[in-house]
Amino acid sequence: MTFNHVVLQNILRDKWTYIAYFLSSVFSIFIFFSFSVSMFHPDLSIIQNGSALSLAMMAGNVLVYLFSFIFISYSVMSFMHMKQKTIGLFVIMGASKKQIKKMIFRENMFIGIIAILTATVVGLLFAPLFLMITKKIMNVEGFAMYSPIKAIVLTSVMFLVLFLVISLITPFFIRKQQIIRLLKSDKKSEKEVRFSPLKLLLGLVTVGFSLVAMTIKNDASFIRPLVDSDFGVIVLLIIFLMGLYPLYMQLSLVIINTIQKTNYYLQKTNMLTVSGLKSKIRSNVKIMYLVSLLLMGSFFSIVMLYSANANVEDSTKANYPYSFMYVSTTGNAQEKEHVELIQSALENERGYQPYKFDVLYNLEDRGQSFISKSNYNQAVQGINGKTVSLKQNEVYIVSGSAKIAPNLEISPPFQQVFQEAEIKPQVVGSSSQNLLPTGYLSRLLVVSDEAYSKINQLNVFNHIDVFAYNIRDWKENIKLAETLETKIHIDSDVEYGLDFGFFSAGNLYATDKNAKNLMFYIGFMLSLIFMIAALSMIYFRLITDFDKEREMYKGIMKMGLSKKELSKVVSKQLFVLMFVPFIVASVFLFIGVDFLEDMIGGALQTIAIYSFGVFFIIQLLGYLIVNRKYRKTLIRELAKL
Repeated sequence: MTFNHVVLQNILRDKWTYIAYFLSSVFSIFIFFSFSVSMFHPDLSIIQNGSALSLAMMAGNVLVYLFSFIFISYSVMSFMHMKQKTIGLFVIMGASKKQIKKMIFRENMFIGIIAILTATVVGLLFAPLFLMITKKIMNVEGFAMYSPIKAIVLTSVMFLVLFLVISLITPFFIRKQQIIRLLKSDKKSEKEVRFSPLKLLLGLVTVGFSLVAMTIKNDASFIRPLVDSDFGVIVLLIIFLMGLYPLYMQLSLVIINTIQKTNYYLQKTNMLTVSGLKSKIRSNVKIMYLVSLLLMGSFFSIVMLYSANANVEDSTKANYPYSFMYVSTTGNAQEKEHVELIQSALENERGYQPYKFDVLYNLEDRGQSFISKSNYNQAVQGINGKTVSLKQNEVYIVSGSAKIAPNLEISPPFQQVFQEAEIKPQVVGSSSQNLLPTGYLSRLLVVSDEAYSKINQLNVFNHIDVFAYNIRDWKENIKLAETLETKIHIDSDVEYGLDFGFFSAGNLYATDKNAKNLMFYIGFMLSLIFMIAALSMIYFRLITDFDKEREMYKGIMKMGLSKKELSKVVSKQLFVLMFVPFIVASVFLFIGVDFLEDMIGGALQTIAIYSFGVFFIIQLLGYLIVNRKYRKTLIRELAKL
């Protein structure tokens, strides 16, 4: 009998121990391969290297690989914990430490190679579906099935390296334990966990502070600087994660101890259910804590990315308030030609509405400009804005960037302008609804027609003529926008040194929509990995304790516990294990929605509710399937004894 034969027989004998490790590996490799198939498709050659979409696809593959590494590493450690008794048997039969390491290395590599081959075959079968999804997301023509040689090579090499590293490192995590401890690894009892008021207080303070900081950030001046920076948000997240575990543990003890003092504890099989949860409280809380983190990651990722995807139209209209805009500065000799070209192309479109207004700007202070009340009132008609009524000295300030409140202070250079025009400015209001593309001007000062005329007569300002157009089908007319850009010979990004600029909301929408679709696609796949990882953790937890549970219930059934009562006990304990993390993650999701709304904008409450509903259905189906399979397996094994 060769050593490889021993390894193979060991895998086949304990196939149910290996199956979770194998399936989790196959799933991770399958996701990575599917991304790679799309990333290397010949029809994506139109995407330039270094572009946002190209970088997003590369980032997606990198993130999937990193999470796969973490996921598979955890699977290996759980798998090794289950194999301790088997390792003890090999040692007592005379296997050396070197042979044990060789066996573990070959087992991991054998499973890894089979997982790579399986995932590649499954990936090839599902490749047309993934390509169809990617085609819709990327809005690319063609995208038919091809021979994904690069994807196969990349996937094989990357995951062979991953399994090689894991296989080399894993043997070093085997503790130098006595043989008797390895053989009794499945019979070791957990250390008793004692209630600690100090740890409970620590958890309440840290988690409470994190949640309060997120909810009152806009009303507390000492909190706002912390949550307004990326570093501050990371600090809050670390504080929250550090406090959540002791809070989980101590609250679990409080709840269980409270239940044990009630009549509910003495009814039917409740004593057995609660006592079983308490006896394994350390491992239960550990797994529920990790599963809660994974579920929170899934929930927040989906809500944030779907919200960004759903709000693209609103974001586009906020940044480019009109369907098309042509801006022309003083001295632009091509203005008449370009305006006639645009009007002839758009005037037959449905819902065509033209707008014309002008702005005064100083070359030395291009960021700030003047616009008359009449021009402003005409312009806001096209963006459904509110008109203003101003007296001679009154000023109304309009932001130059979408949804950003403008600075209401008049700068010294403009104070000088008002002084020369014999105007005493009085700011009477402001608006965060920009008229020009976001960032083209820092802000607009709306003044009365009389004041505007006086400022214009100073002859220190140049004119920007703005020709704006709205059409009904601005999102669909991408080719029209591309044709106009080609004829006008300008990119969408305007530099101040140019005499004119052309802006198309449709082009911005298409670009942004493709990017957000791709981000949502990547985030959805990562969320799937998180959810599969969460289910795998619970599965490993059940498999690890299966022999111990079987022996325990064997003794209890001899005392009169029926199969029906056993099923109820197992179902209740599994329900707690699966749904407590889900409830915790859901609670924190709804608490964090307001914080996310301020960070990324948009209305997230509705999306959060829909996401909760979808995840609840998935969680419920997962519980029903796992509960049914586990109970049947446990009862079947007990019948053999």
